[in-house]
Amino acid sequence: MTFTDNWAADWNIVDGDEELSHRLIPVFEAYLKNLQNKGCAKSTLNRHSSSCHALGGYIVERVFNYQVDSFDLAESGEEVLLRYLDGHDGPLIFQDNESWQREVDTTCRKLYKFINENPV
Repeated sequence: MTFTDNWAADWNIVDGDEELSHRLIPVFEAYLKNLQNKGCAKSTLNRHSSSCHALGGYIVERVFNYQVDSFDLAESGEEVLLRYLDGHDGPLIFQDNESWQREVDTTCRKLYKFINENPV
C-alpha cells in the first residue's frame, strides 16, 4: 500500500473530479518517492504525505465544490499544482491550526522546488 492509495476516494466530491485527482496523485507519488530515496525518516515522509493529501483535497474542493478555480483537461498535474504553489508558502488550508499550516507550507516549498527541478 502506498501513501496515495485512497486519496482519489478521499477527495471525491462529484462525478468528474477523478480526472483531476489522477493528474495530481502521480506528482505527489514522485515527490514522496524522491524523499524516500533520499533517506527521509518515516515520520518525515508521513508529515509530507499528510500535507500533500491536504493540498490535493484543497485543490479538488476549490475546483469542484466551491467552483472558485477551474481545471482544464489539457493541464498536467504539475501545471495545476503550480497554480497553488509559489515557492514561499502554500495556500491557507488550516486557518485554525498554525502548526499544521506550517507543515503544509514546508511541503509546498519543497514540492515547488521538486516540480521545477524534476517534472514528472
